[in-house]
Amino acid sequence: MASDQLLPEFLDHCRARGLRVTRERRSVFLALGEAGGPVTRPALLRRLLAEGMHAPTLYRTIDVFVANQIVQPVSRNGESAYELLPPFARHHHHFHCLSCGAVSALQAADEHIDLQVPGKALYHQIDVYGICGGCL
Repeated sequence: MASDQLLPEFLDHCRARGLRVTRERRSVFLALGEAGGPVTRPALLRRLLAEGMHAPTLYRTIDVFVANQIVQPVSRNGESAYELLPPFARHHHHFHCLSCGAVSALQAADEHIDLQVPGKALYHQIDVYGICGGCL
């Protein structure tokens, strides 16, 4: 589903948490949705420079999005990248190639994970590390 179709859900999510929906927050949300996977802050900034986005604004917005369960950090080659969390994106896990550094989404047949969590889990992430088909 396109990120602009998820905009009403994003607006509701923000309002429920008392977050103002600024033009910048809307732009970052849409850019993350268009990216279709983990994207670094510098890559997001390059996408949003034409809209007048400044680095401090982008970085603060990402931090607010992480704190409010809109995005999750994903490690890419030792650098943090960010992607939308459900309900804004389909839930998935990641495969990391240790040779070329590529990160790909994995879809699990069964999403049930029975863990004893010492509190309330908000989301989870499973990372699998290996060598991708292109590097083999």
